[in-house]
Amino acid sequence: MRAKAILIIVVILLTGSSLAYWRAVSMARQDAIPAELMGSIWPDPQPLPSFQLADHLGQSFGPEQLRGQWSLIFFGYTSCPDICPTTMMTLAGMVAELGKKDITAPQVVMVSVDPERDDAAALRRYVAYFNKDFIGVNGDEAQLLVFALNMGAMYSREELNEDGGYEIAHSASIFLVDPEGRKFGLFSPPHIPEFMADNLVQIQDYYEHN
Repeated sequence: MRAKAILIIVVILLTGSSLAYWRAVSMARQDAIPAELMGSIWPDPQPLPSFQLADHLGQSFGPEQLRGQWSLIFFGYTSCPDICPTTMMTLAGMVAELGKKDITAPQVVMVSVDPERDDAAALRRYVAYFNKDFIGVNGDEAQLLVFALNMGAMYSREELNEDGGYEIAHSASIFLVDPEGRKFGLFSPPHIPEFMADNLVQIQDYYEHN
């Protein structure tokens, strides 16, 4: 427990430093971002530090799996009663909207914040319910915590209820990673499939011309 607490404190301090730097750069570069994309993309995309997780097929999932295509990353868990299924349905709707425009959708990744219960089989069933191409990811708690905090996501396990179960409070934002494997932006709730699809088209156009 002490080692875990120290890890959390170190990661939070590093994340705080990164956020301070990002805010300074944002003030300097915000005029370059089109008004309609303000709040969706970050002025100074940063590469993700090394991490090692696993996908729902048991294959390695690290920075290399986030290069070469756009990715949308959501942190949740399969037992989540409300936010997660709603968000996953929204992401499925977003993919459908892009399909109508004949535009390739980003890879969609749900990272489980409940590694104790969400093994590969549980993730495989869960993500396939929403879209057969969605990816479920899990990993050991230390790697998961570092990855989540570097992405800008937070989560915490709540107290056991009277049935011995528990819920996990977690970020509801959807994080955007560009084809270079950099943190490029995010979508804050509420999420609307049509808006996300239109925004992604504009973001990709901005990326290609800047």
